[in-house]
Amino acid sequence: METTEITYHRLLKRQIRKSLPPGLAENPEFQDFLNSVNQAYLEFQDDIARVEHILEQSSTELFKANKELISIADQKTEEAASTNRRLEEVANSISEVLIQLNKEGNIIYLNNAWETVTGFKVTDSLNKNWAEFQINSDSKSRLESLFTGKIKSVQDTFKLTTADKTEKWLEISISAQLDSDEEVIGFIGTVSDITSRKAQEEQINRMVEWFNESSEAVQVSDDTGKLLFINHEAARRLGKKQEEIIGSHISSVEKIFEDPQRWEEYVNSLKSTSKMIITGVHKKTDGSTYPVESSVKYYETDGQGYVLAFIRDITERVEAENKLKSYMRDLERINAELDQFAYVVSHDLKAPLRAINNLSEWIEEDIEDHLDGDTKDQFKLLRGRVHRMESLINGILSYSRAGRIKTTKERFLVKSLVDDLCDTFSSKKPIEFIFEGDPKKELLSEKITLGQIMQNLISNGIKYNDKEEIKITIGWKDGDEGVEFFVRDNGPGISPEFHEKIFVIFQTLQSRDEVESTGVGLAIVKKIMDEKGAKIRIQSTMKESTTFFFTWPVIERAEIEKI
Repeated sequence: METTEITYHRLLKRQIRKSLPPGLAENPEFQDFLNSVNQAYLEFQDDIARVEHILEQSSTELFKANKELISIADQKTEEAASTNRRLEEVANSISEVLIQLNKEGNIIYLNNAWETVTGFKVTDSLNKNWAEFQINSDSKSRLESLFTGKIKSVQDTFKLTTADKTEKWLEISISAQLDSDEEVIGFIGTVSDITSRKAQEEQINRMVEWFNESSEAVQVSDDTGKLLFINHEAARRLGKKQEEIIGSHISSVEKIFEDPQRWEEYVNSLKSTSKMIITGVHKKTDGSTYPVESSVKYYETDGQGYVLAFIRDITERVEAENKLKSYMRDLERINAELDQFAYVVSHDLKAPLRAINNLSEWIEEDIEDHLDGDTKDQFKLLRGRVHRMESLINGILSYSRAGRIKTTKERFLVKSLVDDLCDTFSSKKPIEFIFEGDPKKELLSEKITLGQIMQNLISNGIKYNDKEEIKITIGWKDGDEGVEFFVRDNGPGISPEFHEKIFVIFQTLQSRDEVESTGVGLAIVKKIMDEKGAKIRIQSTMKESTTFFFTWPVIERAEIEKI
């Protein structure tokens, strides 16, 4: 075998040429060894190639991983910076001052609220010691205890002189920061401006003093019913000390709130209105009770609701109301008895009058042939007196009922009422009715009662009229207190000295033999007007006319008293 035909690895070829004699290299037996070595070289070369390939791939992946790690690190760094910025923004946006000091008491961090609250710039204040700021002496000593390690935390209020030399009340809450060995490494806390709150507290204290000096009972509770304040007068009425009541539930002093649901309903109702008047029953220490009336208002501050009540003891008023109710029941009973009495009396008086009238007619018929002119006149006069007596009885009955018997209110035209009344009057003399008023004027009132007044006034103007032609003028117009009416006649007039007398029952200006009258009509008018809380007046010119003016109220006195 020729050695030139064998192809060796390049490194092996180099070693054969360098180290082996040519004869040995061509020895067949030695060539087998060289072939084995050559094969090992080739396999080693393949292994190196594979390792290089693997290293190349690993290097690429490692580069990628390193790049991703760098990207992640940059991202986390940005996120941390962004979080830090947001935290800084939050810290600077809050109204409270955030403060951090080192263990020597030098300021190392402040947010922007510091400048807003104190007027000092943040940059000028950093690295300053807390003692360089003007603080009232009491608070300064407590802060010294914190910074000297005597105490671990302070929550206090103090007065600080600001940059513009004004004084502000501040509230501080600050604590020591400790390391793992419980050694102080610094301090951190918050400072709040409570100047407004202090001013409010001073106002509240002044109000408390005023309330305590008040003769009216005053109490304040929260919306759960817890009593936060009562003044001296409220405690005195309840027979307790202020400190015994404050902090307890309102049900301990007010009987109507013993049911918790009643208090909840009451507060919910109070929230929807500006003020409420309620009545209740307060409980004393000895177990007795007394009625009260409270003027109550609901307030809400910082999400907390409060109920302020001014309380009056209405024992005397309730007793008076109970007496009045008793009097009203007695009055209603007496009125009912009076009606019954008037009815019985009128019936019992009318019966013999009718008998007298009938007997006189029968006697006159029986002896008609024997009666002369004077006797007939006497019988006629007798029956006239009987009719007058019956009219007086009817007048008394009408007067007793006037103003007491309520009629139903109805809607009607004033002109229609006046027309109907005028149609009922007749006289031997001609009568002219004149109307002065809006024919479309409408009222919602007691039509029958108003008609009764108008009828009496018109009747009076016709009955006593001395003119050949009777003129009755009726007018109405709107006034400030109701509808103003007048009834004018063209009669003889009424002298001023009789302007009051004519409203007295049974009083007439002319003899009943001249003009048949009971003297009750104007008395009924006056009684009705008094019941309505209205006035009636007269204007008269002797030998020419008389005018009655009256105002018919839109709202009656009884309704006004209810309001």
